[in-house]
Amino acid sequence: MTSGPESDPLRAAGIDLAHEVRALVADVNRLAPGVDGLTEARRLVAEARRGLEGPERRRWYEVPVDEIDEDLEARLRIEAGDHSLFRGRRNPLAPPLVVSTETDDGGPFVVGSVRLDRCREGPPERLHGGYLAGLFDDVLSGVPSLVDMGPAVTARLAIRYRQATPLDVDLRFEARVVRHSGRRLVARARCMVPGEDRSTAEAEALFVAVAARSQEAGRRESGPAESS
Repeated sequence: MTSGPESDPLRAAGIDLAHEVRALVADVNRLAPGVDGLTEARRLVAEARRGLEGPERRRWYEVPVDEIDEDLEARLRIEAGDHSLFRGRRNPLAPPLVVSTETDDGGPFVVGSVRLDRCREGPPERLHGGYLAGLFDDVLSGVPSLVDMGPAVTARLAIRYRQATPLDVDLRFEARVVRHSGRRLVARARCMVPGEDRSTAEAEALFVAVAARSQEAGRRESGPAESS
């Protein structure tokens, strides 16, 4: 398991590796080497994979409850975030998306920041609409925490694409609470290009709170990572 502080050498090495793998994927999509270059790259990648041989990482819900103490809970929380699909700094598939909370006259809201390249291309030089929907879902999943709703899942997600979202620019997402009643919460978000007074797309999501309860075989339904 990894530990929390940024100074943890194991975590830092994992983050650095994920960054290099992202760069490799970008090069595979961007460059057009010949057969010799591709063959040599494949050999080096295979060698790198052998260097990663070791025990399989247990995900937070695979760890028996009776093994979890306060320190392990904290490490599992960080590790789950590091390997998440859109935000994970140790997940090469993640851009990664950076999510934070800001406040204005309307109260607190969730902000997502990300820059995407041709690996996520749909129309020419534009972001794939399906990938944009996934980003919206991830950013919106942070809204229930603004009202201390607890564990929640996405019950409905609707996207309105106003215009194509460009690649290779900094994108900003903003997500806010619209209505919250009991176990149900409605949130809305928009995607913007900073410096331009426009939204490329908007989204509305319905979240439903779920009960935190123990699962069979020592697994837990609720855990250190937010549900989405």
